[in-house]
Amino acid sequence: MFGIESLYSAEGMFAYALVFLLAATPWIEILVVIPAGIALGLNPLAVSILAFTGNLTTVYLLIFAYQYLSSTFDKHKSGENKKQLSKRKKKALHIWNKYGFPGLAFISPLTVGTHFATFVALSFKSKKYMVTMWITGSIFVWTVIVTVVSYYGIESLKWLLG
Repeated sequence: MFGIESLYSAEGMFAYALVFLLAATPWIEILVVIPAGIALGLNPLAVSILAFTGNLTTVYLLIFAYQYLSSTFDKHKSGENKKQLSKRKKKALHIWNKYGFPGLAFISPLTVGTHFATFVALSFKSKKYMVTMWITGSIFVWTVIVTVVSYYGIESLKWLLG
């Protein structure tokens, strides 16, 4: 199994491949992968493109496969699992009601992750094209912000430390 620590020992093209794979992994968001890649001296533009593409790839797979996954999941739920699911749905519904889907999409990298936000939106019967548009926009905006902040933050640290 690989994790963010495997990026620290990677070199060359393997390091860039890990950026893509780690960004594609749920719960390891671009907020972690981009600063790590830039701090390790990888090309910031390449890191941002690979992280964006990696994260978006698995989100699009989730959107595409949602109907199949949800029907399979529904078939295998027991009564106890339904109670647990309803608690999770209530919490997600609270977030949904407070921020709406655009709000959830844009805060998801900071809070619950883009994959979970996508799943929540689809489970609340949002249109796939709207989920695709908002999540893509969110991932793009956060990729740009995190790349710029990471690059200039690391450059500032280098300058300060001499």
